[in-house]
Amino acid sequence: MSEVLNFIVERDTYESILYAVLGGLLILSTYHLALFFQNRDQSYLLYSSYTFFSFLAYVPVTESGFLFDLSRLLHFGDYSKHYFTIIFNCIYFLFFAQFLEIKKTSKRWYQIIVIPIYLFIGISTLGYLLLKLGISEYVFSRFRNAFIYLITAQTIVSFYILSKIKNNFKYYIIVGGVILYLCSVIGQHAVRDLPFLNLTKKMGDFIYFVGLLLENIAFSFALGHRQRLNYRDKVDFNKNLIAEMQKNAELSHKINRENEKRLSVENKQIKYLQEISDLKLSILQTQMNPHFIFNALNSIKYYILENDSENAVNYLTKFSKIIRTILISSTVKEFTLEEELQTLKVYVEIENLRFNKEIEFTISIDPKLKPAEIKIPPMILQPFIENAIVHGIALVDRKKIDLKVVDKPPYIEIHITDNGIGRKEAQKNRTRYQSSTKSLGTKIADGMLKNYFGPQSCKIEYHDLYENEMAMGTIVVLQIPSA
Repeated sequence: MSEVLNFIVERDTYESILYAVLGGLLILSTYHLALFFQNRDQSYLLYSSYTFFSFLAYVPVTESGFLFDLSRLLHFGDYSKHYFTIIFNCIYFLFFAQFLEIKKTSKRWYQIIVIPIYLFIGISTLGYLLLKLGISEYVFSRFRNAFIYLITAQTIVSFYILSKIKNNFKYYIIVGGVILYLCSVIGQHAVRDLPFLNLTKKMGDFIYFVGLLLENIAFSFALGHRQRLNYRDKVDFNKNLIAEMQKNAELSHKINRENEKRLSVENKQIKYLQEISDLKLSILQTQMNPHFIFNALNSIKYYILENDSENAVNYLTKFSKIIRTILISSTVKEFTLEEELQTLKVYVEIENLRFNKEIEFTISIDPKLKPAEIKIPPMILQPFIENAIVHGIALVDRKKIDLKVVDKPPYIEIHITDNGIGRKEAQKNRTRYQSSTKSLGTKIADGMLKNYFGPQSCKIEYHDLYENEMAMGTIVVLQIPSA
């Protein structure tokens, strides 16, 4: 039976099967390279490389046709076949280490798998170059003979590690690898000449081609399975995004309704002018600079379009948190200094999206003070941080803002220092819209401080910083009572 099968393969189908396998490998390589450029997932690039070098390894085996002519033109021979075989076997390990995200599970396991592989690639490439340059074939020949034992040992170690990993995708890798290994063993000279097999070289190659095709099908199923799961994650992410936006919208409507009721009642009581003033300031403090909101949303949109869901979710969470804080602040009379500083940190992190994380923002608090016990009007410091960013550090290379809380009984001083272009230069660059935005924000802050602490109990001062008569930034000092 084996003799008949050998005859059929050698006479009728060997070359056709070989071209079919090589064509399939080239198609898989091209397809997954395109997926890599679409998704920027290293797994697709490694799999594309794996199939491409598998293709190159068996181009020298062709006996006619375009690939045969190409092989002769590129001077591919047995050494080239052995070199490309070593490379695609090595890339196999790099592929499944990346695909199964072994580094996230254990950095040590990842190193055990990939470090020997990089060493194998380096030695084989060096030996092949020495061979091609006509210097010596000793290094490559010796390493080629040892490679089957080295890669077998590496396979045993790697598959043992795979057995310890909790990842269902590993079964695609194991099944594909075992199929290829068995087919490659049958295709070896010492095995195919056994009496009960008695296979020719071409029949051995044919069995290996079948194993290679089945292994690539298994890997393709694995990549397709993960792509489906990624699609589900994106759908879930979009659902969560919509749900979060609906929550914010509901909260905004709820607060707006409460504000409308409060305004309706208090407008009927003209004698309570002070309370009406407090309410107006409370409503105005929710009106953040629309440029900040649009910039934040565009930055989040950018991460979503770039398939960077981790950063998108991270910044969307921060953006939702600060918007919720702003909305809630319109319903309360005071924050603790600790809450205010936490809100400022999130605000600067979001603003940093459009500055590529260039803003250095530091907060230092006098150890004698307890921020959780200090009460201030809500969102009182945000306009000064916004001015420092928009009118100060936006136009300098190194962007730095320092916020210090200093105990100076009977007062507490809050110093906001930036290394921007200074107030005089900022005044020249400021557009009419920016000017009105700045004056409105600081005017609201000044009014809220005076309403909360009393007109004579607090003050705001501005100081310009100079060095060699050159503007080096601005310090804003807010002075409030310590008790």
